[in-house]
Amino acid sequence: MNSAAKAFNLPLLLAPFISRLGSTLYLFGLNWFVVEATGNAALLGIIQAIGGVVLFFGDLLCGVVVDNFNRKRIVVSAEFLSVVGCLVCAWWLNPQHITAGPLIALTVILDVGLAFSLPAAKAMIPELITLAGRQRFNAVSNTLIDLADICAPLIGGGLLALKWLDLRGFLLLNGTSFLLSFLFYLSIHYVQPTGNGGQLGVKESLLTGWRYVWQRPGLIEVIVLGGLINVLYAAVRLVLPYNVNHLYGGDSTRYSYLLVMLAVGGILGGLRLTLDKRPPQRQQNYSDLALAAAMLLIAGVWANYWVLLVVSGVFGFCYSCFEIRAITITQNLTAPDFLGRMFGILFLAIDAFQPVGSFVFGFVTDWLANWTLVVIGVLLLIGLGLINQWYQRLIG
Repeated sequence: MNSAAKAFNLPLLLAPFISRLGSTLYLFGLNWFVVEATGNAALLGIIQAIGGVVLFFGDLLCGVVVDNFNRKRIVVSAEFLSVVGCLVCAWWLNPQHITAGPLIALTVILDVGLAFSLPAAKAMIPELITLAGRQRFNAVSNTLIDLADICAPLIGGGLLALKWLDLRGFLLLNGTSFLLSFLFYLSIHYVQPTGNGGQLGVKESLLTGWRYVWQRPGLIEVIVLGGLINVLYAAVRLVLPYNVNHLYGGDSTRYSYLLVMLAVGGILGGLRLTLDKRPPQRQQNYSDLALAAAMLLIAGVWANYWVLLVVSGVFGFCYSCFEIRAITITQNLTAPDFLGRMFGILFLAIDAFQPVGSFVFGFVTDWLANWTLVVIGVLLLIGLGLINQWYQRLIG
């Protein structure tokens, strides 16, 4: 850890929040204007699919880059690339005749930037934040991200109602947010640790990183739990609009309330861990995720909108607590030279399996409707039991 590490770092806290706010606002505008222009969501599906492929390969390679080069330079370069991409595509885009070219190009650019900036920023935290302050910092950061997810649709809806901006305007707002985050990251005083000086080849670095993780059951446990809960989180996000459309009158306001409750639960989870001064313990992850599974079983058996609203809040709370604690545990268990590769593997597990889960549960939801929540809850409980049993056998 850097000798100049502190309990808090404001630029490192604000930069991800600002870029997330801009990105979420842009995606809100993108979804609206593309569907309005084309009459369907086919182009959005193509854009998301391409973005998923880019993130997959980015996650595969980002750890090697983050562990072999200056992490501040990586995150600054990624943010600058995003600024340039937004400006170029804003110039290229014709808001009156929306085409796939500039939107796909921008998706590729932004997802390349995200694939490298996120692991680099997470890997900088143990070098800039003290061990005692790490969970609190991660909790506050996660809370701000959830706040951005709440604020962006509200701001976007207001801008659409006022008819002030077209898609190019939303794109320029996104570019401005990346410019601000670029300046915040640039202002961070960061000295590259001496242990990161020797550069390895791509193949050697990847193999070394995978071996390092495989020899540490605690890290494997975090990766597997992270992949499991994110697949099932994506499944829950599919069930919510289905239930609103088929069980609760098709009212879009009701759907938005469910998403807001997910985010509010996330904020409360962040506040909980902000105030928790105890070091993170792996068993707490199992307790939180077991509670999430139990709430999903209740919502699946008892098909009632108000029950689903409460369950959404509790599920968001449990998911947020796990996410914050998992990141902190990862930072605490991983040597600085391997942090980039570790986060690359963790994000790879999340990004690689989420689309598969969404695809499978898309069909399951059409078949089982609200009972899909019971399936998700049961799978989560079974998964928790198997992972915990495997971990105990491995360390015993």
